[in-house]
Formats: sequence, structure tokens, C-alpha cells
Amino acid sequence: MESAVSARKDVTAPRGAQCAHCGLPVPPALRAREPAFCCSSCRTVYGILQDSGLDATYYRLKESSPAVGRLRPPSSSAPESLLQELDSPDFMEQHAVPLDGGRYRTDLYLDGVHCAACVWLVERLPQEVDGAYSARLQLARGRLTLTWNPREVALSDIARWLARFGYPVEPRVPGRGESQSGASRAERGLLVRVGVAWALAGNVMLLAFALYGGLDSDATGLGSAARWLSLLLAVPAVVYGGGVFFRRAVSSLRVAARARSLRHIHMDTPISAGILTGFVYSAWATITGSGEIWFDSITVLIAALLTARWLQLRAQRLAGDTSDRLLALVPSVARRQMADGRTERVQADDLVAGHLVRVEPGELIPVDGSVADGESHVGHAVLTGESRPVFVRPGTTVFAGTINETSPLTIQVARTGPRTRIGSLVSWVSEPGGASPASRPGLLGAANALGGWFSISVLALASISAVAWSVIDPARAVSHVVALLVITCPCALGMATPLALAVGLGRAARRGLFIKGERILERATSITAVILDKTGTITEGAMRIDAFEGTIGAMLFAASVETGLSHPIARAFTAWADGRPLEPATGVHLVPSTGIEARVDGQRVRVGRPAWILDSATVPKSLEGAAARMAAGGRTPVAVEIDGMLAAVVAITDPVRPDARATIDWLSARTEVWICSGDDKATTAHVASRVGVTAGRAIGAASPERKKQLVEALQDEGHHVLVVGDGVNDTPALRAADIGLAVADGSAASRMAAHVYVTRPGLGAARDLIEHATRVVGVVRRNLTFSLAYNVMGAGAALVGLVTPLLAAVAMPISSFVVVLSSLKSHKTRFRR
Repeated sequence: MESAVSARKDVTAPRGAQCAHCGLPVPPALRAREPAFCCSSCRTVYGILQDSGLDATYYRLKESSPAVGRLRPPSSSAPESLLQELDSPDFMEQHAVPLDGGRYRTDLYLDGVHCAACVWLVERLPQEVDGAYSARLQLARGRLTLTWNPREVALSDIARWLARFGYPVEPRVPGRGESQSGASRAERGLLVRVGVAWALAGNVMLLAFALYGGLDSDATGLGSAARWLSLLLAVPAVVYGGGVFFRRAVSSLRVAARARSLRHIHMDTPISAGILTGFVYSAWATITGSGEIWFDSITVLIAALLTARWLQLRAQRLAGDTSDRLLALVPSVARRQMADGRTERVQADDLVAGHLVRVEPGELIPVDGSVADGESHVGHAVLTGESRPVFVRPGTTVFAGTINETSPLTIQVARTGPRTRIGSLVSWVSEPGGASPASRPGLLGAANALGGWFSISVLALASISAVAWSVIDPARAVSHVVALLVITCPCALGMATPLALAVGLGRAARRGLFIKGERILERATSITAVILDKTGTITEGAMRIDAFEGTIGAMLFAASVETGLSHPIARAFTAWADGRPLEPATGVHLVPSTGIEARVDGQRVRVGRPAWILDSATVPKSLEGAAARMAAGGRTPVAVEIDGMLAAVVAITDPVRPDARATIDWLSARTEVWICSGDDKATTAHVASRVGVTAGRAIGAASPERKKQLVEALQDEGHHVLVVGDGVNDTPALRAADIGLAVADGSAASRMAAHVYVTRPGLGAARDLIEHATRVVGVVRRNLTFSLAYNVMGAGAALVGLVTPLLAAVAMPISSFVVVLSSLKSHKTRFRR
């Protein structure tokens, strides 16, 4: 334990002057003891870390990573009322998702997390607390996704463990309140620095204009006074404004020293060197009364750099938080309609299923539900990107976040808050799976590596420039070195990739294409094989019974078994039986991807694939070959068996989507297109021929395992595979694919397994994804090309003495502005309806 304490003392600045835990200044009255702490909370957490054996790694990570913000640790205790709430049934129902094996998953908000050390410590939770199985922390938002078993450990005990280290817990309500988390605090803090830096820079520039105008040669001493006043104004600009860059530079140098690798040098290192070199030289010139000063260049540079950083931070927040902001669009207050027709304003979260709410024209609908009274047009742009409003009437389903456009509506509540469709989308985007939030896409990793090597090259060029100009013209050597360090700052290079990717994800989400991570965008540009489900993807999924062979009684029994199920075939039977009296079905048992069986009026009834039925049923002569005849005509055959006897064969049709052929033609020109369907082989082949897919790539009667096997076989051949589907039977293939795309109106299981979810049905989303990803990656490459070209030309100009520090200070932020504008204005993908 002594070694850890010693290591910690070595990284603290003057002895006893900084808190041994958080690094903040320690009041003089508290410096008597060693190590010193700024408050009792820091002392407590420091002791707990030592007792737990976690101190060495925690403080090493803390020192080697830039912090989101140096914040005083919050109290290391949590209110007992909150701890009791975490274990309450209401909390479990509202905030926890049940998983297999008695486990649950929930999202919590942690205060006080601000660096990689915090992330490491929090994610140690499963190793330290029995019953906790996973903990993943999003640093920028302070959001902890936790999986635990309440039978093994109470959630309040987990909260107490976190609170011991200064991370108090509170439940997270998605979309509400998150905008006030770490990212926005950092943004507001940076904006304050921007304002202060520009105020100081403006005053220094006024003094510089006077000096350039001849005040420096005035014999009255006003020139010297102007120099000293410029120095006094530059000090807070460098310390307060430039401190952002100095901290990152120092942290990266520490990491590089420990790793013994120059690759860890941050892009802020050369710019920090430029600012300090120029400031020290100018300060010496002011003190000695001779030599050129560049306080104007330095202060303008700091202000412009901070402005560029603030614009980048704001752009990334606005682009990257699109999915969270969708839920924030849902009104928090609703107008509940009473039994006597009066209305009262209530919190939307207080509504329960069955309540009636009144929505006036122009208002957002606050809940998921169905229209109970009224007719109107409802705009679904927030969910689907579709600009045309949809006509609704009593019985029509409506969704939270959509807008009632023309007439008053009374809506019967079905779901509220995070349980609405838009709430489930927000939760889905945030859940782990697909592209891990922690994983970095290849382009982003390459850009970071390139930025590191470029920083090393700039420092090397600055050394060469210093030596060369010391020989050529010593008086101008420092000026040229400063100009070189400033103009070649790779800030634009560093923001070129992450900003473009964040904007790309945001633009896609606003048009109903929800993508789980940045890596998916990059993967989408390399897709070489596409596997399509048939039902609901190529076809409309609006199945109807076209004809049948057999008895009406068998059809009614089949409708009794299928009533209440959500499968398209079940809906077709329900629609056929509309208005006919049905006997109730009991003992209903669903056989996934095969059929269903139950008892109706004392008889065993099975409805499903002909192969499943015919394997054991007796076939009367009148129905021999019926299934084959229907499949040959492109219709889906469904068999009905009653007490071991084939009683009916039903022909079900499902129209092909109007855009299916054009979309598949577009995909076929770029990839291999396959159809893999659980439907009959003949029906699948018929649909494939209509949409232009060759017979050899149309697989019918495919089980979920067969679909997954096709994905793996194509991957073994070197293909990057995109799977498009909407059913439970597509889930294994969606999960196994390089990219799984679940389309709207599909099963919840398919959405959970997918990497991309689109809020509108059909194939157009596959083309949208590939086109959009290609455009985004193109923007990234263009940004990188521009940034590299600018830096190479700027370095060349500075080396030969064509750039002054002031010109460099103006030119460098312009490159960052160009990258920001390029990323914000360039994603013009035309999404299909």
C-alpha cells in the first residue's frame, strides 16, 4: 500500500497544496496532515480506495486521462429515501427490464464521474459486488447501464457501494434531464472561457493597433506602458483560456512517458508549445524593453481555438443526442378527459392505460394509444421522416410525439413515457449490442493515430525550424517557430472524423433510421452480400386469404386458434372470420416458425406449414396436391388438421411492395442479393422471380438456424453481410450478420437483435443505409484530405518564413471552422419513404 501512496504523492503538485484525491486546492487550515485533502468526502473515498486495493490503478488512470471536468466529489452518502425507492416494486416495474435467469437491467445516473479513472472504478462493480453481473458507464452522460440479480443483491446495496466512492445514484428517465448532464456543463463552461478569452483578446488587439501605429517609438513611455498592459491582459488569457490545452498536453506527455511511446502525444501539445513559446518570448521582450511582442497573436489564437472547440462540442451534442431528444419532444403534461367531459391538466407519466386524453389541433400527442373519438390528420415525421400526414379515425393507433394537425381528438391511453414506441427506440439505441459504444470505428482510430504522429512531426519540424533560422536570422527564429507551431495545430484533423460521424448518425435518426453506433456506418460501406426476408420485407405483410380447399368448419376452427395472435397469417384468418361466430380455443401452443396447435370444441386443431401437418396427418383424396398447386401460383399454402385428418388447405397472398424490384436491382448492381424465407419453397421462388433474384439465391422453408447458417457461410467466403428482416425467425441471422436491419412493424425480438432499426417498412431502408453511410464516410475522407493539405501547406509556408504569428493565429481556427461547416452541411442523403 505504501507504493501506491508514494506514487500518488509523486503526481501531486506542490507538497500539501493539492488534494491527494481530486487535485483541487487544499485550504491552508487543512494542510497540516499528509496527505492533505480538500474535504472529508475526498479523505473518505481515498481511504476506501486504499482499503479495497483499487488505489494504484485508479490514480494512474486519473492522471493519464483528460478529465471531463475537475469537479469536487459529491457527498459519499446517499439519501435513505432514495435507497429505499431503488428496492421498491414501483421502481422495478418502471425502470428495470427483466432478463433471463432472474436478472434485471436498469439505467442509473451517476453524479461526480469525470475521467477514465471513474469509468474504470465504476465498471469494477461486478468484480467487487456479488450479484452484479455487468456495469457499463457512459462518461459524457454519467449513465450507468447495470445488470444485477435482486435475489442476490439489493439495488440499494449497489448504490451504497457506488456512493462510498463519491458517485451518488439516481434513476434515469430517458430523454428528460439528460441534456443537463456532463456534456452540456462542459459546453457551458467552455462558452464562458470563450467569452473571457475574446474580451481579453479584443483589448490586447486595441493596444497592438496603437503599437503598430507608432506608439512603441514614442518617447513619453506610453509604448512601454502599452507593452506591460498587454502582458497583464495576456496572463489570464493564457492561464484561464489556454489552460484547456495545457492540461491535455501535460496529460498526454505523462502517458507517453509511462508508455515510452510518442504515439500518445496529444494534438494540443504543439499548440501549447506555440502559445508558451510566444508568451515567454513576448514577456521577456516586455521586461527587457527590447524585441517584438506577439500578445495579440497569442490571445486571438486562444480565443479562436476555444471558439472552434465550443462549436465542435455543440455540433457533436446536437448531432449525437438526436435519439434522446426525440423522447424530449413528447409533452410532459397531458389534458385528461373526465367522465363528465371536463378536462384537467396532469403529468403524462401519471396517466395509466384506459385513461382518455384530449389533444387539440396543433398539439403533440403525449401517449401511445388509439383514437376514441374524432377524425383528424396526424403528422408522423418525428417517427418515420414521412412529411405527409396520416388520416386517423376511431380505432386508429396513434403514437406519442406525433402531431395532431386538423381536428380535436380523444385518445385512449395504452402506454406512456419510456414504454411508448418512441421511448423504446431511445432505449434501443442506448443499449449495448452491435457496435459497442466503447469501440472506435476504424476511421476514428486511424484519425487519432494520424493526429498523434502529426503532432510528433510538427514538434520535429519546429526544432528543425529553430535550428535553421538561428543560423539564417536569429532575430526571426522565435517568430517562425511560433508561427509553425500555431498554423500546423492538427485541431481540424482531430475533429474531421468524429464530428462527421456524429452528424451522420443524427441526420439518419431524424429520418427514422436509428443506427446503434458509428462503426455500423463504416461497415455499411463495405457490404458485399444482402439477405432479405420475404414476408413483410419484400412483400407488404398484409396477408389475406385468397382461396381455400376444404370445409368451412375447418376454416372456423383455424380462425378460433389464430384469433388474438400478431403473426400476419393469424391476422389473415382473423380478418376472414370477421363477424362469424367462433368457438373458444384452449391449450394454445405455438411452435415457432412452424405453426400452432390448440383444442377447439374438444378436438385437437393444428394450423401451420403443410410439411409439418402432412408429416403426421391423414390426407383425404380431395386435398391431395392442394398445397403444391397453391405454391406454384405464388401463394402461401397453410394446412389445417383436425384430430389427425387434413381438413383444409388455405391459399394466402401477400402483395409485393411496389418499390421492391427497383431497390433489389440497385442492391444487385453492388452486392449479392439473397432471399431466405421461412415460407414455402415454391412461393419463395415465385416471389424471387418477380423481383429479379436468381433461383439459386432464393431459399424457402428456411428455419431460423438455416438463415443463420447462410449468414455464416457467406462470411466464411469473405463477404460482409447485411440482413434485412422483421420476424422472430430472423433474430439469429440479424444478430450474426455484420449489420442486421430490422424494419418497422416487426417483432420486438428482431429489433433487439439488430444493429439498425428503421421506423418505416420495406426495403428502401437498406438502400438508404448504404447510400447514407457512403456519403458520411466520403465527408470524413474529404475532411481528412482538407486538414492534411492545409497543415502541409501551412507547415511549408511557416518553414520558409512566409507566415507571421498573427496570420497563423487567424488561419489555424479557420481550418477548424471549415471542417465543422463541411460536416454540418454535407449529409444530403435523400431518404426513401
